[in-house]
Amino acid sequence: MAILIFGATGCGAAARDVDRAQNRLDLAAELLSQEQDAAAETEARRALDYDNASEKARDILGLISIFRAQRNIRLIEFEDCLEGSVAGELRHEADELMRQAEREFAKAVELAPDQGNAWQNRAVVAMYFHDWDRAVEYEEKALAHLQSLDSEVLARANLGWAYLQRGELPKAQTALLQSTQRDPNFCLGSYRLAKVQFQRGEYTDALGRLRLFFGDPPKCPGLLQAVYLAGQAHLRLRDPDSAAKAFESCVAWAPKSCLARQCAKARLELVN
Repeated sequence: MAILIFGATGCGAAARDVDRAQNRLDLAAELLSQEQDAAAETEARRALDYDNASEKARDILGLISIFRAQRNIRLIEFEDCLEGSVAGELRHEADELMRQAEREFAKAVELAPDQGNAWQNRAVVAMYFHDWDRAVEYEEKALAHLQSLDSEVLARANLGWAYLQRGELPKAQTALLQSTQRDPNFCLGSYRLAKVQFQRGEYTDALGRLRLFFGDPPKCPGLLQAVYLAGQAHLRLRDPDSAAKAFESCVAWAPKSCLARQCAKARLELVN
């Protein structure tokens, strides 16, 4: 039986059908996982029709905007290293989508301040805009509400990355160690911890973390930043042959990406 909740503001208050809203949200989440963002948005807005105070609907609408923004960024940076007016238009649209996402997440935490996922998602938007102070603030709020946070390891990895960007390496390393301790095979956390270790001059330790990104097959394929970082660490350790192999792997994985251009340039510099 559907649960109906009536507002307490007197006559004319809207009824909330939370069961039907949740059914729509479950469908929206499934559709988004299949990259059917338009259909997911339709279902999330239908959920709001049933329950206009649903913080989860706002959260999913924000995630849909992030998905669309990231699709643009992939076009610019990975599928083809775009430049000029086309890249500018795509990035402008991505920026607007991320601002739209922030508005939805802000509504979500206004409706339910204890929603860890919504705070986590606000931090993702802050990181996109390089607002590292807000990223730290929002991740700390997310971690204060673990009962409604889907991924503690991601929250700690994001917190560590924000600390790194603020130049607070000990705090960054602590957060990232906590992330990888909870999941030793967490690819993004391992790369970010290696980045901190690289910044601290701990090149051998950084390469140890980056082993996940190599092998046949690698446990963590496709994160070009990690492969490029491995090449740079090998260079610092005066191992040009291993550096060259890393840079070659980077180019082979995504030859049209912007980072592949950096890897190709670094590889060329080794032979000149």
